[in-house]
Parts: sequence; C-alpha cells; structure tokens
Amino acid sequence: MARAIDGPTSIRCWMSVLRNRHKSECICASTLGEEHGSVVGLIAREPELRLGAAGDFHFALPLAGELIDRFRGSSVAVRVDGLAFDVTVDEVVAIPTSALTLQEAKYFAAAISFQVLATLHDSGNARDDRPISARLALVSTDSSDSRAALPAAKAEPAPVPAAEPVSASLTFTELFDLWSRHHLAVGGAPTTPPYWRTLVGRFEHFLGHADPARVTAHDVRAYRDHLIQTGRHVRTARDSDLAALRSLFRFGVENDLVPNDPTSGVRVRSGRLVTSRKMLAFSDEEAAIILKAADCERIASRRWIPWLTALTGSRVATMVNLRREDVVCVDGIWCVKVSRKAGPVKTAASERLVPLHPALIERGFIAFVQSGTSERLFIRSYRKVDAAVVGDAGADPYYPGRTTYNRMTEWIHSLGLEIGRSAGKDPNHAWRHWFKEKAFSVGIPEKITDAIVGHAQISAARRYGNVTLRQMHEALCQMPLPSPDRTDQRNAA
Repeated sequence: MARAIDGPTSIRCWMSVLRNRHKSECICASTLGEEHGSVVGLIAREPELRLGAAGDFHFALPLAGELIDRFRGSSVAVRVDGLAFDVTVDEVVAIPTSALTLQEAKYFAAAISFQVLATLHDSGNARDDRPISARLALVSTDSSDSRAALPAAKAEPAPVPAAEPVSASLTFTELFDLWSRHHLAVGGAPTTPPYWRTLVGRFEHFLGHADPARVTAHDVRAYRDHLIQTGRHVRTARDSDLAALRSLFRFGVENDLVPNDPTSGVRVRSGRLVTSRKMLAFSDEEAAIILKAADCERIASRRWIPWLTALTGSRVATMVNLRREDVVCVDGIWCVKVSRKAGPVKTAASERLVPLHPALIERGFIAFVQSGTSERLFIRSYRKVDAAVVGDAGADPYYPGRTTYNRMTEWIHSLGLEIGRSAGKDPNHAWRHWFKEKAFSVGIPEKITDAIVGHAQISAARRYGNVTLRQMHEALCQMPLPSPDRTDQRNAA
C-alpha cells in the first residue's frame, strides 16, 4: 500500500508536525490526523540525514525501538515524485540520486518516513489473525498486484493530510506578537513594532480577513498597487509597508507558522525620475525663532528640548525620555546619557554619551536638573514598565514620552513657521539636519559629528578608533548658535 506523495506541499505539513508538535522524545502517530487515530507506533525523532563518502544521502527510519522490533525485516513500498521502491523497516534508507540538494534530500526522507508510518499503522489496525510480517506487503516496484496483499479493510488508504499550515488558526495579531517578541529578543529597535503593527493592520483591513495563511502573492501585489494608486510614496511603500509584511512572513515560514511567503518575488520598482522626498534643515532664522520662543517658556519640555536637540543633534524622541539620572558629569564634562533604559532608541549606535554645549550650561540647564525631584525631566506621568523592556524576550516596546513628543510638535507648528512634511521640514527631525550642516560648515570631522548625533560610522575605515568624550566636547564648542538677538538686530535694520 504505497502512499504516493507528489510535491513538497504535503510534506511541508508533515515536517511542520515533526518540528512543532512533538517536542518530547517520542510522538504518536495519532497527531497526523483522525484517519490515523489508533496509535500503533511511535516516531522517535525527525529523519536525520547522513552524508556518505560518495556524496550520497542516507538515513535510518525515525521509528521508536518498539516499532522497529515489531516489524523488523518487513519491507514497505513507497512512492515519491513518481519513483517507486522498497524500504526495509530496520535498515538504512538510501536517498535516490535524483535528490541533488540537501532540501530535496530532506523532502525525500520526510516523505518516505510518513509513508512507512502510515503503512505500518494501517497494517497494525487491520483485523487479521495472520502474523504481522505476513500482513505487510513485500512489494517490488514492478508488481502490479502488490496492493492486493494488504488488508482489505484498508484497501483504499485515507488521503494524505491537507496542505494546511500547522498554525492554521493563527491570526495576523498572533503572528505579529510572536515576531515582535523575537525582534526584541535579538536586539531589534523597540520603535519598530508599534509602527509596523499599524502597517500590518492596514494590510489586514485591505484583505478583509485576519488569516495570514490565506494570503497569496496576488493579494500582496494588489495591496502594493493600491498603496501607489492612493498616493503612498514609492519609497515608503517599498521600505515600510512591504518591508513589514516581508519580515513578518519570512519569520512565519522560518518557524513553520505559515505555509509560504507570499511577498517573495513582489517588488516595488520606480523610474529614474522618481525621487524620495528630501527633508531639509531649519534655516538659521527659523532655528533662532524657535529657540527664542523656548527661552520665554515656563513649561520644561518647551524650554529645554529645542536647545538640547539643536546643540546635540539628538532626536526629539530621545530627549523627551531623559531621566534625571541621565545627566551626568564625566571627567569634568557635563553630558546626557542616551540609553534604551530611558526609552526606545533607533539603533545600537544611538546609545551614547553626549557632551553638553556650553550655552546649555550657561542658560541653567544643570541647575534645572538638580532642582527637581521627579524621575523624568519632561514627563509628568507615564506608564510604568518593568525593567525587562530593555531587551528581554516577550517585553512590549514602550515610549513614555510619546505625549510630550506630540505636544512639542504641536507647539512648534503654533509658532507660525512654514514647516512640516509639505515644506520638507519635519518640525522635530529638522534639528538633526541643522546640526550636521553647521558641524560641516565649521569643519568638524564627520566621524566626530556622527559620534555626537549617534549615526553609525559609514565605512570600515571610520570604525577604527573611538572618538573620545573630550574630542566631542571640543568639537561642540565650535558650534555656532542661531542667536535670537542677532535675528532681532537684522529685522530692526
């Protein structure tokens, strides 16, 4: 009773069962489906391939000793991809030479193991008083009536389990939660999951269902076209929307959570004349207006965050999360410590010690820090999160300063400047552009500038040698200020 299996789809289901459902030393055949509900034998492990001296693959059937002893010397006919041959239960099985790659060899090993187990199961369940060896068909590849030797009760074998993923009931939310845990466990940026969760949610809404196993390449291409046609920028669709889906499905396939990756082969191509939106720095006049307004504020976040971002080149999202303990004096130099313990950081290079510009100290920033008692400098209340958020598996990404960040954006817009996405000037990120432009204009080496703002060194040569705290401090002292007083004098003239 050879069970023909043509193609890798059914075997993928079988191998998924082996990997995911049977963690113990032995697993029973009943997990293969209701049609194999009666347990007659045990599988000891997943088929283990070995490479012969001649470059051929072979393996021993992954059956428990009890089953091997029971059917020792018995032969089972199998058929894989049109090839029919006999397998002796207790002997090493040679993989056909048509399997040229390791993946193909694994496929053959799983297919053969499945068919042998199913045949032994059928024979063991048949109501027949004959010895088990007599009930097993000793079939040759050219025997036309070989199936007649098998028990009549199972003349027509039950179909191979349908090619459904092991986690057929897994939803997008459940799959994303698993991906997020893995992402954080391997040191991924905590800011990525919240953003990508939104992107995946939009895709789910577009599909009209929540089952990732049902997604096809056609669905992904349709979504790509929908994004472009509804005004999504080509680069954003490629590097954000599809990147999130691609990462999610690849994770699912690698962990046997979904049957395939529907994003494979789907591309977003753009013509040479299509360019990304270039984000600009604040002009000196805009920078001076913002800093002058900050000097007049009594709310701590509005008073200090514009100056901190302007004179350290840091992201606003980083500065809003500063804790009192993050302002430290090292070797006589006052610094701010950027750490994921305070809040999300974008990359590993973002974690750093940044010297403070003399202008911040002269304006009383250190006195402000030392006069307070709360843990956070710019956040009145926030959701407490266990220390595990710094990277332990399963921790949720968090952003204690999100509300402060949003209010800072609203405040900058309220100043009446022509800024925003439409003007190519992000009200918060434009400070980083301004800082790098000014650093370049006064001749600060790019390696030092990158160390200050938290950019990874662009080349291998630049990664040699560390930039010292004193070098960064001396460089910062060269940075010019967009003086509000100077702007007033120019306007008066």
